Amino acid sequence: MVAARGKNRGIDNKKKILNSARKIFQKKGGQQTSLADIAKAAGISKGTLYYYYSTKAELIFDITHEHMNSMTSSLLKLVEDKAETMDAAEIIHLVYNTIIKAESRSKLHLYLVQEAIIGNDELKQRFQQAYNEWREMISSGLKTILKRRKDIDVLSHVLLTSITGGMIQQLLGVDDLPLEEMSHWLVYKR
Repeated sequence: MVAARGKNRGIDNKKKILNSARKIFQKKGGQQTSLADIAKAAGISKGTLYYYYSTKAELIFDITHEHMNSMTSSLLKLVEDKAETMDAAEIIHLVYNTIIKAESRSKLHLYLVQEAIIGNDELKQRFQQAYNEWREMISSGLKTILKRRKDIDVLSHVLLTSITGGMIQQLLGVDDLPLEEMSHWLVYKR
């Protein structure tokens, strides 16, 4: 019983750390965030934090892994659930809306991308792998909803690139993107 409670406390502490780190990274960015800031926000001692994460890079890797898995599983479920009841343009519009309008997830994603770009090579490799997996997943989903199209590979690149760009524009407050029209254009224009 005591061992189970200790294990649960460990899981709770790790969750607290990850949740607090996510929020602080989104608010302050990675450069201005220290492990001490995260420990304070999580309501734990620095020693407890160091037990789980001795460096900020390790913490960023775990957040990245969770983030990638969350986005991938959300997209897969969305396409699977809607493939039989919606047309292709509606599904793409739903995918755009789900990802581009998710402000906190977009902020975290772009923060992690920034960390990868400015010199975290391990994180950069993770993103390269993740983007390849996402593009393959998008390609697979497009094959399901656009059975007759021969340009699926190119379309998957366009969709992934426009999603990333759309997140940036949404966060910057640029004019509302015509997501519905973009979705129809991708499906019906050749």
